[in-house]
Amino acid sequence: MHLTDRTIRDAKPRQTAYRLRDDNIVCRGFGVVIAPSGAKSFFLSYTSPEDGKRKQVALGRFRDVSLRDARLKASEVRGLVDQGKDPAFERRADIAARIAKRELGTLGDLLELYASDLEHDGKRTAKEVRRITAKDVPAALISRPAHLISRDDILDILTPIAQRGALVHSDNVRAFLRAAFELGLHAQSMTRWRGRTKDFQITFNPVATVRKSVSRKPVGMRALSEDEVRQLWRTDLLTPQMHLALKLILATGQRVEEVLHARWDEFSGDFTLWTIPGERRKTRNKTAEPHLVPLTELHRRLLEEVRSLSGDAKHLFPAKNRSEPLRYDSLNHAVRRFIGASGMVSFSPRDLRRTFKTLGGSFGISLEMRNRLQGHAMTDIGSVSYDRWGYAPEKREAMARFVHKFEAVLGE
Repeated sequence: MHLTDRTIRDAKPRQTAYRLRDDNIVCRGFGVVIAPSGAKSFFLSYTSPEDGKRKQVALGRFRDVSLRDARLKASEVRGLVDQGKDPAFERRADIAARIAKRELGTLGDLLELYASDLEHDGKRTAKEVRRITAKDVPAALISRPAHLISRDDILDILTPIAQRGALVHSDNVRAFLRAAFELGLHAQSMTRWRGRTKDFQITFNPVATVRKSVSRKPVGMRALSEDEVRQLWRTDLLTPQMHLALKLILATGQRVEEVLHARWDEFSGDFTLWTIPGERRKTRNKTAEPHLVPLTELHRRLLEEVRSLSGDAKHLFPAKNRSEPLRYDSLNHAVRRFIGASGMVSFSPRDLRRTFKTLGGSFGISLEMRNRLQGHAMTDIGSVSYDRWGYAPEKREAMARFVHKFEAVLGE
């Protein structure tokens, strides 16, 4: 039968589907199937050159596709068969490719994998990676497949950061991105992640050829002088909460986050001992032991002030939502405002820990005892493998000596 629009239009439905085949020899196998519902669809049947089986390809519904266009589609499909290709196989492969493309890991997926990898190793920087992802990486790049991220895309992320003057932060973001792509390159060869991650199809690290903004990060060398210590201790340019946090860092010599994230249950009832749990220490990957910080009357007075100010049952320095402690950057912002208002030479909160170490040396306290007071990891073989003494009496004596000299510096 030579198919025409009229013959197709006039074809009546039956109880079962049936086919009307076109006698056009150029498009052999072309026809239309009429369903019991009356729906009419074009098709092309052929013998697969791949497996020798009879197969059929749908070409569209009558009315939606004209007879002329259906014949053209049929000619294209027949051409593939004549070239030794199976259109059904090609279509399945195309669908599979599209599905695979949808499942390809994006840059956002890669950065989340990197953050999860850091968390698996107990690294606090996982939170920073997620913060940077949300703040510094454009949304258009977050949703792009990771293997399509180019060197120019990386520069598009880093350039705005560097141009606003945050050169060190730009290099930190670069380091995170480089490590994330390095992980993506090797994730499937790691027992930790094999079969558990999306397919990133990364073949090279686009960050590798991007140069740093600064050749070397400035090494922290700042320690406050005695005059600056007195100025900071007596200032009224800080909020009481931030001022007390800085005082505790300066008076105990502990790390900024160890002070900001301190909990009341870490302190003895009489405020003579602070026990920092192993999981909160920077050295937690080297030792799970808690760090014991002996406290004096000066520390007790500071803690009483903190307690009367915070009114929090859990944290010394609660955030506004009161469910979490203050973030590190909140103290950084407070210090920057103080520097701008006071005219003091720039310093960061962590420089107060260095100030404690420097003042302690000037007070005649040995480097070993200063290291023990501040919870530095003792990595020599004797300390690691043999010395089980806790040095509590020696640390208490050293802290008392520090505070006695420190109060003389303050003039109290």
